[in-house]
Amino acid sequence: MSTMSRTTKIALGAGLGLVVLVVAGLWFGGYFSSEPEEQTIEDAVAAIAGDDADAGAADEADVADAAETAVVIDSIDGTWTVAENPETFVGYRINEVFTGGRDFEAVGRTAGVTGTFVGSGTVVESVEISADLTGLESDSTSRDGQVRRVLGTSENPTGTFVLTSPIDLGSIPAEGETVRVDATGDLTVNGVTQSVTFPLDAAIQSGLIVVVGQIEILLSQFDVETPSAPIVASVEDNARVEVSLLFEQS
Repeated sequence: MSTMSRTTKIALGAGLGLVVLVVAGLWFGGYFSSEPEEQTIEDAVAAIAGDDADAGAADEADVADAAETAVVIDSIDGTWTVAENPETFVGYRINEVFTGGRDFEAVGRTAGVTGTFVGSGTVVESVEISADLTGLESDSTSRDGQVRRVLGTSENPTGTFVLTSPIDLGSIPAEGETVRVDATGDLTVNGVTQSVTFPLDAAIQSGLIVVVGQIEILLSQFDVETPSAPIVASVEDNARVEVSLLFEQS
């Protein structure tokens, strides 16, 4: 009788341990939530236009007045500053492979983004962007802790991008028109700097300049080890860095 009781307890304990491990793995992998879709320039522009429409929908007179006084951008001369907005963020996408063979794309983002660009004529002469990597958040606090650890945020809390080659737009795009450009500069993560080229989409909407893009990097090039968890068989070395930035004239 005592032997059966002890065996039962062991079995129950092992079963409970397995459940905890699986649940922890699922939570780490984000199976309890849906990851945000990749940001596109169309999404960002539509969100900004939608905000403007919602703000003036209560009063048609306000809408008419807003149309008459709308900011029209026909020059990028001067300094432009990153605007605080839900569409402004820097983030990552990385593929996790679980012990059962199932893949999952983990997504983390930070809204702690600051920076400026300086324009002259149709040329972007300089860009300096900083992102607070301690603010990166995904659907899992466990993953977030691992990401902060491997990024070395205790010593290097900020990631930066500094343009090293001017960008010539050719012409100032009309409201809502998308321009595709390459931004070559120095990306610094974990205290390591590498030269990269970001393919970017840019547009003008409601007095703001909207910039969206992503680039694939190798974590090992920035001395970043891949995050880990007991249920995760492997995490790919390559990750995508996403940017969605709104600029307002200073």
